[in-house]
Amino acid sequence: MELDETARGRLIRTAVSLKEQVRAVLMARIVLAAADGLSIGAIARELAVHVNTVRKWHGRFAAQGPEGLKDASRSGRPKTHGPQVALTIAATAISAPPHPRTRKRPVTPDDRRKGRQRRFRRYLRLPGWPDPGRPGPQAAPGTRLAHPP
Repeated sequence: MELDETARGRLIRTAVSLKEQVRAVLMARIVLAAADGLSIGAIARELAVHVNTVRKWHGRFAAQGPEGLKDASRSGRPKTHGPQVALTIAATAISAPPHPRTRKRPVTPDDRRKGRQRRFRRYLRLPGWPDPGRPGPQAAPGTRLAHPP
């Protein structure tokens, strides 16, 4: 396989790039090794890939040139929305809500007290203390049970 200087330079830059996609680096290395005269089996061993992978990219480059290394079109359902819809959805997702968190009425100190009581009952159930939500023996007002039920 013969490469002109511009194609070889572009492939070398891709092959040594740290920011290029891994697939693109692999494709460039395959084509460069093939241009240097290595066999398909030797390229596969050197790059630790399957022989079919080397055949695929070598064949595409030989048939189509640098255009053969680009992704082929995929089969499947065509897109139903254009890029404008995707931009609108992304802008909506990252924007602030139209209104701040709303309540039907403002929070009062009594609401805060009730919330503290609920959290206390939920997380700090102490043995021997009466629990109004649980059936069983209850202590008389102002006293504690000797043992929990």
